[in-house]
Amino acid sequence: MAMKKLADAISNCFSYRFYDQINRGEKRLKTDKVNEFFTILTTGAISTVYQPIISLENGSVFGYEALSRITISQCELSIEDLFRVAAQQYKLWELEQLCRARALENATGKPCNAKLFINVDPNIIHDPDIFQGFTRVKLKQYGLCPDDIVFEITERSAINDMETFTAAITHYQSQHFKIAIDDFGSGYSGMNRVCAFSPNFIKIDMQLIRNINEDTVKKSAVAAIVKFCKESGIKIIAEGIETEAELKTLIELNIDYGQGFFLSKPNRNFVDIVKERQVLIENANYSKNTTGILGEIGILAKKNRCITLQDNVFEVFNNMKKDITITEVCVLDANNFICGMLTRNYIFERFSGQFGYDLSKRIKAKQIINDNFLAVDKKTPIEKVAELAMERELSMVYDAIVVTDKNSYYGIVTIKDLLNSAISIQVSRAKCSNPLTGLPGNTEIQKRISTKIIENSAFSLIYIDIDNFKPYNDAYGFTMGDQMIVALGNILKECVENGEFVGHIGGDDFVIISNRHRSEVFCSKIIDLFAAKAKLLYTQEDAENGYIVSRNRNGFTDTFSLATISIAVVTNQYKTYVNLNELSKVIARTKKLAKMENGNSIVVV
Repeated sequence: MAMKKLADAISNCFSYRFYDQINRGEKRLKTDKVNEFFTILTTGAISTVYQPIISLENGSVFGYEALSRITISQCELSIEDLFRVAAQQYKLWELEQLCRARALENATGKPCNAKLFINVDPNIIHDPDIFQGFTRVKLKQYGLCPDDIVFEITERSAINDMETFTAAITHYQSQHFKIAIDDFGSGYSGMNRVCAFSPNFIKIDMQLIRNINEDTVKKSAVAAIVKFCKESGIKIIAEGIETEAELKTLIELNIDYGQGFFLSKPNRNFVDIVKERQVLIENANYSKNTTGILGEIGILAKKNRCITLQDNVFEVFNNMKKDITITEVCVLDANNFICGMLTRNYIFERFSGQFGYDLSKRIKAKQIINDNFLAVDKKTPIEKVAELAMERELSMVYDAIVVTDKNSYYGIVTIKDLLNSAISIQVSRAKCSNPLTGLPGNTEIQKRISTKIIENSAFSLIYIDIDNFKPYNDAYGFTMGDQMIVALGNILKECVENGEFVGHIGGDDFVIISNRHRSEVFCSKIIDLFAAKAKLLYTQEDAENGYIVSRNRNGFTDTFSLATISIAVVTNQYKTYVNLNELSKVIARTKKLAKMENGNSIVVV
């Protein structure tokens, strides 16, 4: 019925109402610009560049937007002018067709599992030529399938026939194409469009993103969009990211994906994000999630048996009947990327009823796959995953969570496992953590060091303690002493980056276990931050004097310098350590050398 309505409506597609709206009130274009337009159209002088769309969770490439460029040198028309002229000359269909053809021709080099975003004007998406151009047979010529394609519907144009438009969108979504609203927040009744056809993605207009780090109104507006989209199951893409500050603010606001010159410029080839930007995104997420104390979700993941898109679901049904513990099966492609999930309830529903068994026993996984599932990176904090799981629709709250590693399948975590493990980990960590700072204690520290020795990968063991802490504690009291210890613990958490570990040995002694060879530059930052913070914990008189009066170990009054930091760094850059005992001896010697120096000191071996 819906397709009949669509077919009936298509007969009216070619009316000139759309063009007349554009023509009214506009001046006639110069002849030379019109001539340039027809030259471009007849010679096919259009090329395509591809701009990466980046995950703001782990820095991986999620997809590419196909952007059209004019190839004629010294052309007076911009790409925006070109489309304006096309509309004036009633040639918008032809121009759109040329741009799409160029985008698809060069798409053969697209990385597997990356989406291809293609811009489409809302008033021609129901054109029969577009239907024919995106059939499975046509896409296969370019090594693509409907799951690869995302249609970007611009928000800047009014929709002439909402009923026909919505029918077209429904048709594409039923064929597994994805839909994105482009320039959201810049044009015509955005929320009405979202509610009308439930897009898969919303691309926030760059004007809302520009200088968002300095604009509280923009932050509030984007935060409201994020809340709405999370509740509606819509992914968000921020366009036009041009600075590091904008990027970090968007990560704080929990934006899913980002696009812009700061991340990666458009390129004729399908390029990856530079390592520097990827590390920046990972570190920003690590800083945002440091409040998590339960660990990363990857430690809970289990690698269950998966199936491929071509596998028959009848075998899945039989296995689930025999084994009640199988609650879901993940469907993977040839590159180990997760395509969807088949839950126990869904499979049993398909095979139930008078004809369900006969109709379903020959069906392949790709025909009934459910691609609406929660997937998280293995480094996501357990607390964050629990929050995301509970934000899902009520019917999906108890579905398992897919865990990925750089977008590849890593395992799954059931809600039961999530709750049980979270409770177990919390109890275990509480026993081993320092009650003052909440940081892991000696048991976890020794385990981490032993792991580094076994892995034999690059590491640094950084031992930090406070000089002249006892005199300060005696003079100012235990409460102030505790504040100084907590301050140092917070500074260390602030300084470490993704993958580095902070532990509290006890008293004023801390340790950092790094996955790289750390230098004096890193240690100097810790010293500078502590010096500034510690000064605030003294009276103004003591801070100005540069010393305090307290009792020494023999009980006599003496003067002591203000608290400083001694840092001993041991790396495996030049020496390989075979066991914890050997490494401990080197740490003890290095620490002794650092303590022998007056004031702040750093010794690296």
